[in-house]
Parts: sequence; C-alpha cells; structure tokens
Amino acid sequence: MSYIELKYINILSGRLSQFKRKSENLFNFRCPFCGDSQTNKLKARGYIYSRENKFSYKCHNCGITSSIGNLIKHVDETMFKEYRTESFMDTRRSDGDRQKNKSQGIVFDKRKYHFKTPLKVLKQISQLSPSHPAKLYVVKRKIPNKYHRKLYYAPYFAKFVNTLIPRKLPEQNDEPRLLIPFFDEYENLMGFQGRSFDPKSKLKYITIMLDESKPKIFGLEDIDWNKKVYVVEGPIDSMFIQNSIAMAGADGGAYINSKKKNVILIYDNESKSSEIIKKISKNIDDGFSVCIWPNYLKQKDINDMILSGMTEVEISNIINDNTFDKLEAKTKLSEWRKT
Repeated sequence: MSYIELKYINILSGRLSQFKRKSENLFNFRCPFCGDSQTNKLKARGYIYSRENKFSYKCHNCGITSSIGNLIKHVDETMFKEYRTESFMDTRRSDGDRQKNKSQGIVFDKRKYHFKTPLKVLKQISQLSPSHPAKLYVVKRKIPNKYHRKLYYAPYFAKFVNTLIPRKLPEQNDEPRLLIPFFDEYENLMGFQGRSFDPKSKLKYITIMLDESKPKIFGLEDIDWNKKVYVVEGPIDSMFIQNSIAMAGADGGAYINSKKKNVILIYDNESKSSEIIKKISKNIDDGFSVCIWPNYLKQKDINDMILSGMTEVEISNIINDNTFDKLEAKTKLSEWRKT
C-alpha cells in the first residue's frame, strides 16, 4: 500500500465531513464531489478503498470514481501540489528508505493544514477603507486591530452561504453581515457566524457549520490548553480576553467537558432567569469553575464593559477575582440570584 497515499488520506481526513476509518484500508465520509445527501446530513456514501495495492475512491450516491490524487485535487489544489511533489520524490527513494517509512505506520492524528479557501472571495475587515460601514461598525465596537484581519465582510451573506451549502438560506431580502470564522486547532474552517449590522434585524446572528460534527466554538486556533482558558458566550466578547474562546450559541458539549481542568465558564451579566441559574448550577456540579459577576457591574457583557471605558486588564482582574468552584461557587450563585 502506498505510504504517500495513506499519509495524504490522513491529512485529508480533517477536511472530509463525517470521516470514519471503517477498517485498516477502508474509509467512509460524505462525498465532496456531489455533497452527498441534501436531506440527511449524517449520510456518508463516499468510500476510499484499496484495490491492487492502491487506494481508489467511489461515491455510492453520485457514482463517481476517482484516484486519490484527483480526490485531493478536487478538495484543494494546494494540497494536491504537495501530494504530487511527494509522490514524485517517493519514486526516487531507495527501496530501503521506502520500506523503513512503511514499517513506521500511520497514526491518524490530523496534521496542521490550513483550509481557508471559501473565505478568499470575501474581503477582510482590515482590507476595507476607514469609511466603509463594516469597518466603522468594528471600530465602534472597539474590536482590537489584530482581529480585523480575521473578520470578513459578506455583502450578500445568504448568497455566500448558498455557494457552500446549496439552498441553505433564502436569498430574498439578503443583507450584508460581519462574518466571524470558526477554525479548528489546525486552522481548518469548520463554519462561521454572520452578525447583522442592522440593530433591528430579526436574526442578529446566523451560525453556519460546514461540518456539523465539529463544535460551534470560536477561537480554537489560538488556544493554549496548558494555560487557563476563558469560555464566554459571544465571539466578540472573547476578543478582549487573553486565551479565550466563545461558545457561539452552544454549550460546547463533550469537547469542553474533556477540557474542564483549566476552563473558566463566563456567562453574560444580563439574565438571572431560572434557566440560566440551572445551567450555571449544573456546570458547577460537573466540576467547572465559573465566574459570578459582582453585583455592582451593570454592563450586560464584556464588550459593553469595554465600551463603558473599562480596560481589558481590569475586566480580566474582575473575572479572576470572582471565579469560584464547588461549594463556594454554589454559595456565590445563590447570593447572585437574590440581588
């Protein structure tokens, strides 16, 4: 079996929705050529299999067959160029070197590979003129300059989404949105959130996942899990706190549960509803540390605190001074709900 082919199946695995290794030389995922089932996102009918000591690809939905090289080329031409170069070099190695590589085996721990291609058709906020409405919005929110190159302007958000996922959104009354990308630890694009510029919009946020199996989390590409990790509700809030991620409307599920040792959960300061109290209480029971905002703070979230004149250092100090766990967290939560 080709060592280079197996290596690039490993790299490609992070880019293929619902990817699973069924057996030693059989891999299953959603077909990147036809998009697989449009009615059931869990169906995966694309297969890489071995035949005559080589890997081949076949989709049982659209019927396409392909070599591994053509599959890689369809997904990403830059990756294909790397594959082609390595394949050429591999043919020039001695048999002894090749045998040594084969004996080492392949472990499917996804290599860092940058997948940002869909965003290339959009302009980064940093590329817009100072008078552009999207630029003015980002500046007004006091979003740090280092994030301006990570945020994008989508003039027709629904139209852009539908180029990636056909018929995902209605295009009537399409509007511009601030696009906030979600990358995994390897800087592969998992999805994104569109933030409306219109304060009267019925849908302030629209979250689109390109791979529904991935967590709806903003900021994973920059996180150091060996340090304290701050988990907030909204992506914009996370931009003001060092080593922070945002849940983007989700709770992170099993992903965050597996990291709870160094995690501090920070909810917005605007609601003391029974639902929020139950959620925070459950997180404490699950072993998380949580921030219980002091009663003198009136701002509803971290961005509002920044807009009121507070500094990032001041906010971080308040968070650290008001982070609790176990019984102390339960006591502080009880006091907080009564005020």
